[in-house]
Amino acid sequence: MDKTTKDLVCLLLTDPDPDVRRRAAEDLAAWNDRNVLAVLSIALQDENKGVADAVSRSFLALGGAPAARAIVYHIEDEDIASRNLAAKLLVKLGESSVHALVPYLRSSDKDVRKLAVDILGEIKSREPIYYLLPLLNDADANVIVSALEALGNIGSESVIRHIIATFELYPFAHIVAIEALGKIGGAQVRNFLESKFTESQAAEKTDGLYLFALLDAIGTVGDGGTLELLLAHYDNFKDHLRDVLLHEIVQIIERCNLEFQFDEWMQEDLLSALRSDNQHIQLSAAKGLVQFKGRDITRALLLSLGISEEMDFVVIVQMSARPAVFQIALACLEEGVSRGRIQMIMLLGKLATEMIHSYSISDVYSIDDSELQRTFAVITASWQDASQEDREIVADTLFRIDCDSTVSFLDQALNELDPWSRAQMIDQLSTMPTRRALECIARFVDDENDMVQEAAVAALRAAGLPAEMGSSISGKEPLDRGADESV
Repeated sequence: MDKTTKDLVCLLLTDPDPDVRRRAAEDLAAWNDRNVLAVLSIALQDENKGVADAVSRSFLALGGAPAARAIVYHIEDEDIASRNLAAKLLVKLGESSVHALVPYLRSSDKDVRKLAVDILGEIKSREPIYYLLPLLNDADANVIVSALEALGNIGSESVIRHIIATFELYPFAHIVAIEALGKIGGAQVRNFLESKFTESQAAEKTDGLYLFALLDAIGTVGDGGTLELLLAHYDNFKDHLRDVLLHEIVQIIERCNLEFQFDEWMQEDLLSALRSDNQHIQLSAAKGLVQFKGRDITRALLLSLGISEEMDFVVIVQMSARPAVFQIALACLEEGVSRGRIQMIMLLGKLATEMIHSYSISDVYSIDDSELQRTFAVITASWQDASQEDREIVADTLFRIDCDSTVSFLDQALNELDPWSRAQMIDQLSTMPTRRALECIARFVDDENDMVQEAAVAALRAAGLPAEMGSSISGKEPLDRGADESV
């Protein structure tokens, strides 16, 4: 160890200033030496979080099995913070940590065994499977459960028979074993889960959590035959478990690309699932409801907007083909719907644009003038409470409905904003695919605020217009509309 390294080690271990210790820890990342690793291991317990974080970064920069060996003994620390930090680092070091962890699987301390198993399960290397299997018969139930979880995460089909044996031997391990098998998958797992499902339906009473775990795992591994099995026992499931059953049915249909039509009498169950507090179940319910075209279904789907980005995509992408969707969405907005409001506004703009191109050949887009006026009114009413990001969507939708009225509205609305928000809105308007937006921007080239002026001038120049055109455009004839279209 040279003098520079010795000096850094001394600073890291003894300097009272945490900033000095932190910089020393960072600098030691340049020396991949076992003595340096030993020092960093000591410093990992530094009472200052900034220093401990710097030591962690240095360990990760050095990497490899030597770093893992220098860290691993901390999983035996009495201090829970040290144990957790060591565990996180070992997971990040990945397969380099495997051999360092294996000896701790035989620790006399059940908590250390469990933590070593948990870390290996997160690393997901197949290398330590041989050493994990004996822990399926550990004296401690928590270690057995962790071993099942780890083997499920690793995902090797070679352990399926061992997990099934553990399932049969320990009733407390049933749910975790099922979850592990679901992660591994394959025909052997599917056959086993189907047999347990059939047994559960023949039993007088079955625990709800057990049924939930079975359904969840079956949904990830089931095929067409499994689908028939689930449907055959459909009436045995009530309330939340029926929601879960529908979710798994949709999962199997989607994953196996099966052609399947829900029966009419299942609409109410799908609507009930759509009201679940579980987003995955809600999403599956929406996918199942798409095939039904009734107005009540359309309204329910619209009211599910805003639950998640994936839900928004599923709903919006298929709305164009639904009868009276424009009118239903408008009614929802007028009733004051809160969640999904901006998504409905965006949908109305999309539908209005589609109407321009299909009005003459389709009855789906029949929208009269009074409905357009109501739409314009309800969307402009959303402006005041909209976020800066959402105002861009509001403005874009308004342009799609009525360009002339939008220019007048934005002229006033932008003047009511503070200068920073006005400049931001000008930047957003400049990206819109309509030259009428430039007309709004041009009105602010002479704004009293310098920041707003600069934003307006920059936007016009980016559009290929000289900034001096702003004064001549403002308040006079509109710009050439080019390809602009509004309803």
